[in-house]
Amino acid sequence: MESLRKLNFANLIHVDVPDVEHYTFDEYRKNGYEHTPITGYCTSCEEKGYSFAEDDRSYRLTNISHGAHSSDFFKALKITPQTESWHQQPILFVYETPSLDYGIYKEVEYNGYRKHPSKDWYWIHEDLEPLSYPEGFRGGEYGGFVLSAIGTFRLANVYMTNLVKCGMNNDTGYFKGLSAYHEKTISNCYANFLEKEILLIKPEIIFAVGSTVEYWVKRFIKDAYYVQQLPHPAGRRRGFRDEHYKAIYFWIVAMALYKAGIIDAAEGSELAKTFLENFECKKAP
Repeated sequence: MESLRKLNFANLIHVDVPDVEHYTFDEYRKNGYEHTPITGYCTSCEEKGYSFAEDDRSYRLTNISHGAHSSDFFKALKITPQTESWHQQPILFVYETPSLDYGIYKEVEYNGYRKHPSKDWYWIHEDLEPLSYPEGFRGGEYGGFVLSAIGTFRLANVYMTNLVKCGMNNDTGYFKGLSAYHEKTISNCYANFLEKEILLIKPEIIFAVGSTVEYWVKRFIKDAYYVQQLPHPAGRRRGFRDEHYKAIYFWIVAMALYKAGIIDAAEGSELAKTFLENFECKKAP
């Protein structure tokens, strides 16, 4: 955790707090739910000359995210769960990139650049209510989905992050996806951050959200880790807008946990029962 804190809050976003390796959500809360002060951020891609979209140089690396661990979610919960009996195996969720602002970023000038590091605790932002299936399975609420998975499957050691930590935005705030990124941008960010996160976490499963993330993660790690793709939740129908895709997500996560030996058949059966009961309650008039 100390190494992850340093990676997120000293190397990626420079949060000027005492003892950054032990920086916690509690301290963030005391700061008025804001990382403050932010004094800098990673400019590695800018310095190497590939911080722009390949097809349109009006788009550049702008919004900056950081990772979050399940322990951060637990600190944010209004009711702290008792997780001693939960599954302790490390699990990683990898999304694509930051996208729109949603009011969580702050413009900071640093080393001649003007980028927008997240002033909020990325993926969490504020105090939370506990979630389990199906409350948090909603498109666009990625932190809520992972918190829901943490609670549903009793996962005590989850880390979530983006493949590339900077979003590709223009001056009006619009963004481009991974297909617009230079390959060197993706590779450089991986070498500086995600590779180190994976080596620190040593995940039993990497859930890659979307086929593009799965492609890049497998390209980088080869067969070193078990990678399970999840459908991207931002699609027109895939964003948990109907029970069909909620069921797909539930069963894919359960199947991967079983294949990795994290849950056994008995727990899988109990999860299936819970899923069906919740599904029927939700369907009932």
